[in-house]
Amino acid sequence: MISFSQFVTCKPISRNARRCVQLRYRADHSTVGDTHAVESSQSPLLNRAWLLKTPNTEIRKVALGTGQLLVLQDDLLHPILGGNKVRKLDALLPEVKASGCTDLLTCGGLQSAHTAAVAAACAEQGIRAHLLVRGERPAVPTGFHLLARMYGQVTYVKRSEYADRKAMMTKHANIISGSAPPDSKLHVLPEGGCEPAALLGCIRLVHWLAQPEVIGPHPLTLIVDCGTGTTAIGLALGMHLAGLQWRVRGIMLAGPLSYYHEQQTMLTSAFAANYMSGTEVFGNMLPLDWVERPRPRRFGKVFHEDVIACQQVAQEHGILVDPIYSLAAWEAAAQALQIQQSRNSRVVMLHTGGALGLQGVAQRHPDWF
Repeated sequence: MISFSQFVTCKPISRNARRCVQLRYRADHSTVGDTHAVESSQSPLLNRAWLLKTPNTEIRKVALGTGQLLVLQDDLLHPILGGNKVRKLDALLPEVKASGCTDLLTCGGLQSAHTAAVAAACAEQGIRAHLLVRGERPAVPTGFHLLARMYGQVTYVKRSEYADRKAMMTKHANIISGSAPPDSKLHVLPEGGCEPAALLGCIRLVHWLAQPEVIGPHPLTLIVDCGTGTTAIGLALGMHLAGLQWRVRGIMLAGPLSYYHEQQTMLTSAFAANYMSGTEVFGNMLPLDWVERPRPRRFGKVFHEDVIACQQVAQEHGILVDPIYSLAAWEAAAQALQIQQSRNSRVVMLHTGGALGLQGVAQRHPDWF
């Protein structure tokens, strides 16, 4: 049996429970460590099985110029799953496992953090991970690809075939199902974990951050680098449901503004159908601004000065960023901090991980390191 995520729906919550969907944050006797009790009493959306024991993450205060940047170090959540990948899998993978799936198929590039995270998380949960990797088998696997090879079953796909992802995924899903035992069930997960269940982990993170003893409900701008845009959309949806005076600034890295608007419409509509009444239309109501990278370039393009900037951040602040994703968020956060200093608003950056991808850059440009 094959489960394509875009066709999977969940039973909507009841009308009475739906009234509680708008999360209400309160200053009561709960503590940061008492996450499960708080979650189940606050919203039906959060009363479920999770991959992470708690949504807690380390919050670093970084002095930049005359301002202070708050860095949510999700990159430290797990030695392999660290970053926004684990947030997207937080509710998604337990849901997949509960549906009876024994196998999972997904895809990504050679240094995809997504494929490595999915493979490791699936191995921990007793699910077989099948990974379609774009391009040719490297002579020496490193970084995220090495981990993907260790935890999952990798198949290399020609770039021409990979260009039509829907056809590629359907073809390989049929191949896997055709050779699997009769009682097996395959879940097909889109590239980057782009499906409605992935938004739940981001909503859970917002819920925790808004607790008075963590960051609190005071105004802030949360900056995150974006591939598929799923994390930014999930964070903004959590803020909207909570009624917080927060905004997300999504740094567009993998496509034009039209692509991210389509992603926002598709994901929020599917989320409403799967987890709410199905009649909610979020449209432009989300507190989400899509912006260009401070120094725009073709996706995946890395310059020597990017590596120098990553080294500078690591040596001055002890935070490791990668030149493709998290450096873009860091630069945007530093830029926003200069503007926000005159306002009563904080700047927060979500560190999405990806530093292992530096190994792939070092393979291509060893003289840069």
